[in-house]
This record gives sequence, structure tokens and C-alpha cells, in this order.
Amino acid sequence: MKSFVKLVNFEINRFAKIYWSLVAITILSQFTSVFLTVHRYITQANEIMYHQSLPKLAYVKHYGSIGFIDCFGSVWFMGPIALCAAAMMFYIFLIWYRDWYGKHTFIYRLLMLPVERWNLYLAKAASILLMVFGFVAVQIVLLPVEHFFFNAITPGIYRMDMTVIDAVLSFPLFNLLLPSTVIDFLLHYGLGFTVVLVIFTAILLERSFRMKGVLLGLLFGFLSFVLFWTPELLFDILLPGVLYETEVLWMEVAMTAIIAGYSILLGGYLIKYKVTV
Repeated sequence: MKSFVKLVNFEINRFAKIYWSLVAITILSQFTSVFLTVHRYITQANEIMYHQSLPKLAYVKHYGSIGFIDCFGSVWFMGPIALCAAAMMFYIFLIWYRDWYGKHTFIYRLLMLPVERWNLYLAKAASILLMVFGFVAVQIVLLPVEHFFFNAITPGIYRMDMTVIDAVLSFPLFNLLLPSTVIDFLLHYGLGFTVVLVIFTAILLERSFRMKGVLLGLLFGFLSFVLFWTPELLFDILLPGVLYETEVLWMEVAMTAIIAGYSILLGGYLIKYKVTV
């Protein structure tokens, strides 16, 4: 267990500089989004009130107020979230291939460590999961602070009173990042982590069997995709009405767990018995 924790810590530290740079970009960019959104609204309001000789109350009644949710639609706000997601997708591949194609072929040293090779696979997967949850935790902490900043710089007469939770629930993209129910959380993040495991196993198939492994990896990914969508295809399209929507969702959660399970087993077998350097 101690060896596994050390491996996870090692993998996270290898990405730490880029990771904290992404966190810093997210913080600066989202606060910029809040400031620019409020500044743009007030500037526009002042121009219209000046040219039309409108009092503030009449302007708000005619043109509407500004809410915290209006800050979410800016590229300054959602852009860094997309950047972090893209960086993690890229790192899913980099975390393996840099060990083979790096300056000193680092995979030699990793595979010679006095630990079960299985731990290498699980440590890389766990480091990805922890970093994703780290990004989510940063966003959860940021939202109330950004909400306070929004309220501080927006005159009360223009401001639509809205809690952070109301703003998040009203914005569809945040429902993916911060699911409001247990089943949605399990499905969204369980599915995301399972995709990571499937990609990891596909990479190990390629590393084990080279060109033939590329085809095996693609086939493995395709079969996993088909298996996940089987409940949806069977009970929503071919046999509609047989099960409730919630029951179908729980079946998809179960399928996700099955796919994750056999991905881990196959990946562990490959790195232990088939992967060569």
C-alpha cells in the first residue's frame, strides 16, 4: 500500500507544474470574466440611460437585471474549464507514452521497481482521478468567492439576487461538472474514469502487440462503447416502457462498473505479463 501511495504521489508530482499553472489560469480567467461581464453591463446601461434619459429603475424594468449566471457564458469563464479538460485528455496518453519515448526511456526504471507492476497501472489511473477531482474542488471553492466578488462590484439596483446553487443548477454545462444527484454523479464521473481505464488498457494492448495491438485497442474500445449503450438501446429503443428511466440509468451505472472491472483486470494482466520494453 505504501508503494502504491508513493507511485501516485510520484505521478502527480510529474504533472504538478502544469497542473498548478492550469489552476492559476482558471482563477485569473474566471475573475476576469466576472469583472468584464459586470463592466460591460454597467457601461451599456449608462449609455442607454444617457441617450434615452431613463432612470435606473426604468432601465432595469425594460432591459432586465444582471445575474451571477450571466458570467458563466463568457469564454473567459468556461474557456479555462475546457482547457483543463483538454489537458487531462492529452495527459491520459502522455502519462504512458512519455515513459517509452522520453529522454532516458523511463519505462525501464519503472518496470524494474520492486513493486507489483499492477500498481503502476492503478497508480497512473488514480493520479488522473485525483487531479480531476482536484480541478472540481477548486471550482467548488471558487464559485462562492466569485459570487461574493460579483455582488461586491454590482450595484444592488442592477443585480438579480441569485444563490450560487441556483446559478449552477440553471446552467446546463455545470450540471455535467457538478451533478445534483448521486446517480448522476456516479454516472458522469464513473463513466469518465472508466473511459480513462479503457484508454489505458488500449494503450497497453498497443504496447504489448505493436501494430496488431492498435487494432486490438480500437476493437476493445468499440466493444466497451457498445456494452455501455446496450441498456439504452434495449430498453429505450427496442423495448420502450419496460423499465423506468431511473432503472435504465442504474443499469448503465452497473455496465460502467463492469467495463471498469474488466479493463483493470486486462490492463493488469498486460502490464504484468505482456508489456515489454
